[in-house]
Amino acid sequence: MNGRVAIAEKLPHRGQKELMSAFKAKINRLSSGLDVATQFGISGNGFANIEVHGSDSEFFIELIKREMRLAPQNLSEIEVNDNFKAFVSGINPKRQSIEVEIGPVSTNVKCEITKDALIAQLCDGQDIPVDRVAQVYCIQEDSPILVRVTSIDSGRRQIEAWVSDEQVTRFEQWRRERMHRIIAIGGSHDRLSEAVRLAKADRDIIQIEELSFTTNSLVCKLGTDAPGIIAKIGRHLSEFKLCAFLPERLDKLRNGLARKR
Repeated sequence: MNGRVAIAEKLPHRGQKELMSAFKAKINRLSSGLDVATQFGISGNGFANIEVHGSDSEFFIELIKREMRLAPQNLSEIEVNDNFKAFVSGINPKRQSIEVEIGPVSTNVKCEITKDALIAQLCDGQDIPVDRVAQVYCIQEDSPILVRVTSIDSGRRQIEAWVSDEQVTRFEQWRRERMHRIIAIGGSHDRLSEAVRLAKADRDIIQIEELSFTTNSLVCKLGTDAPGIIAKIGRHLSEFKLCAFLPERLDKLRNGLARKR
């Protein structure tokens, strides 16, 4: 299997050259020992893609699919109930929706998660503004979110999606674990690790989980306050967007208390 595939990894325009260099290094580690030749590219909306040739191409592409997932390049590649790793492109206050991009196809196809879908899945049906839901769940611009396609309007080139079951389960697991998390958007795992070391926050952060190449979840030690850690490491991460995932804040949202704040 030779040809070009799109990878479900979006590299933000800011710092894209440096990030692409690190991304290439990651891909090259995957191809180590395989008979493949690769050529990298990036779509107009920032999704990485790769041209692959060689006798091990099919196996190598399967490795990429398992590690990072693939992204659709054309509308013909998408069907209802397909699951994708998408990236948030914005919160639309007028439509009360979250706009997402699911690959190079999103340069000319609109995809959104409606308010009705969002509150049904994440707020137990409570009528809460989309921007508030996004804030509490750390659903921010350029952050990854796993989605399931629920409708496709080919004529209008519009797609509607729900948050996928896998993503809902992940949020629920985070809530039940009761540990604060810092969602860091805009750079690599290695860059974050260095910042944690420089800020001497090693004892406060027990794990750094990679959500995408440019988004990571820093898991705080039980009882550690995420906003306080953000203040410590923030000066070392000026190019990152940092937001706190607080289980107790999510509890209030789901119980409808957020509307009173």
